[in-house]
Amino acid sequence: MENREETGYHLEDTDDFGLPESDFHPIDREEEMPPQFEEPRYYVEEEDESGKGWIIAAVIGLIVLVGLAVYLFLFNGMDQVASWFGEEEPVEQVIVATPEPEPVIEEPVVEEPVIEEPVVEEYPLAPYTGIERISAPTGRTFVVVASFVDYDLAMDYARQLEAQGIGSKILDPTSRAPLIHRVAVSDFETFTEGSENIDNYRAEYGENTWILKY
Repeated sequence: MENREETGYHLEDTDDFGLPESDFHPIDREEEMPPQFEEPRYYVEEEDESGKGWIIAAVIGLIVLVGLAVYLFLFNGMDQVASWFGEEEPVEQVIVATPEPEPVIEEPVVEEPVIEEPVVEEYPLAPYTGIERISAPTGRTFVVVASFVDYDLAMDYARQLEAQGIGSKILDPTSRAPLIHRVAVSDFETFTEGSENIDNYRAEYGENTWILKY
């Protein structure tokens, strides 16, 4: 009985009330935080820009490949590409021989003799004025345009010519033609001159025109 009281007294007298010693610390209220709830976050998916970049790069690469293929197969680009990597073909030098000019042989100039044509003196087709009678030979060559057996007939024709502005000379008969009176419209010094000009008188007075040395 006494032991219990002592024991009880002893328990009441001690600070720990007979409990085993423990290291107790006051609770730090500041460390104990009430539970916190995070607000829900909403995420918006951002477009992947890198994906678009790859697509654009692929399209550009495809265009470049198509253009290169067109150049190689349509514009003979294969030869040019091959020339970039192959050896340059040596350029053959073509030497064209220039023929020497043949020597020019100058031929001697032979002067042809100048043949002087005889100058035919042109005479007027009607050099006479009026009517004149020639009764004796003169040695000249006359251009006869008409012949008559009578002097009066010869005079009539001479007057017709005078009316046309053509003078004449009436040649009396000779021993070789005692009845013939001739009407002449011109005369020459020589028979040759008369022969060279007779065609002009025939064209003017007719084909029956002739020359007579009287």
